[in-house]
Amino acid sequence: MRSVLKALLYALLLAACYWCGFSAYRDYALLMMEEGDGLTRSVRLKSARSTNAGPATATNQAAATLTNQPPVKPSAAAAAITTPGEDGEETATVRTNRRVGRNYFRLLGYTVGFAAAMLVLGFVAAQDFGHLLKFRLGREVSYVDARSERNAQYERAEHLALKGSAHDAIKLLQAIIAKHPNHVHSVLRIAELYDKELHDFPNAALHYEEVLKLKIPDEQWGWVAIRLANIYSGKLGQPQVALDLIRRLAAERPGTQAGAKALKRLAKIASAGLDPEAHGDV
Repeated sequence: MRSVLKALLYALLLAACYWCGFSAYRDYALLMMEEGDGLTRSVRLKSARSTNAGPATATNQAAATLTNQPPVKPSAAAAAITTPGEDGEETATVRTNRRVGRNYFRLLGYTVGFAAAMLVLGFVAAQDFGHLLKFRLGREVSYVDARSERNAQYERAEHLALKGSAHDAIKLLQAIIAKHPNHVHSVLRIAELYDKELHDFPNAALHYEEVLKLKIPDEQWGWVAIRLANIYSGKLGQPQVALDLIRRLAAERPGTQAGAKALKRLAKIASAGLDPEAHGDV
């Protein structure tokens, strides 16, 4: 129902724009034509008056020459005498001026109507276009996308971490992960804060495990695995878990620098017959 009403509103506004615009153009054209006709009539009337006055003046001058008398000035009554067509010309000029005045006001009215209809149409179209783009009139239009907002939150978390507020930084990073679960930098940064700032190694190991589940470059995956293996073997007292992780790294990513280090560690263990339960870093 609302769509039907909106369509009718658009139709009415478009019709109003068309009618007012066409009428304004028509009255403007008529106004220009009538102004041209009025100017032509005025010029013709002046020419007729000059022509009528010319013979009378010439006659008076000729009579004055023959009688040696000064020329007689035409009286006011004689000056008021016009040719038979002059009254009609003056009446037509008055009527033309009246029509010009009426057309002028009609032109002004249609122009104002056209401008008002276009203004309302533009406002309605802008509102609908804003709704289409998920914006709302009266609200602050934000051009910051989700990625920019996430990056800004991450920068604030880094700032808090530099100030020594590791717990506040972790809370902010966890808020990022709640919206973007696959944001590697946030998960890895939480693990590093637990590891190096708070020395909470169980939570650090837990978040390093989460990092290994994400899609990251092989080289980065290898170094995270080595750090996690060191935590298991040196901090948490679980050397077998660390050894399994080293074997996995050597098997799955042997071409990386971390994989090469894992292979050397496994070779050292095999050649020396070291006890895998012995604590030590890779």
